[in-house]
Amino acid sequence: MDLKRVSGQIKEVQNRNALVTRALDVGYIAFLPVCDLGIDLILYREADSDTRLVQLKSRWSIDKKYLGRNIWIAFPLADEWILAQHDEMVDVASARGYTETASWAVKGIYYVPGRPQWMRDWSRNYLL
Repeated sequence: MDLKRVSGQIKEVQNRNALVTRALDVGYIAFLPVCDLGIDLILYREADSDTRLVQLKSRWSIDKKYLGRNIWIAFPLADEWILAQHDEMVDVASARGYTETASWAVKGIYYVPGRPQWMRDWSRNYLL
């Protein structure tokens, strides 16, 4: 048994449960897709019919495979949950020069290590 892989899976389950709990607190119902095709869960709020296709991440992350798919990225930041539209995050990454990196250009992914001040400021608009 690969304990590192199992540990990562356990952390993902813990994060998903924490996110679902927070979403319920603010009026969303969570649905878990049977297949993972880039969407980890669907949040729906009946009061205004708001529906969000959510990809759960452990940190601020963008990926070319999510472009143009109306996917929202959810990730923990300190004791809060951030829920931001992926393509808007790509715009932020572009403005900061992150889409000029080899990680984005070659691998098609980019994540921000740590929790820099700009991210804490930016995230205030995306608290769940």
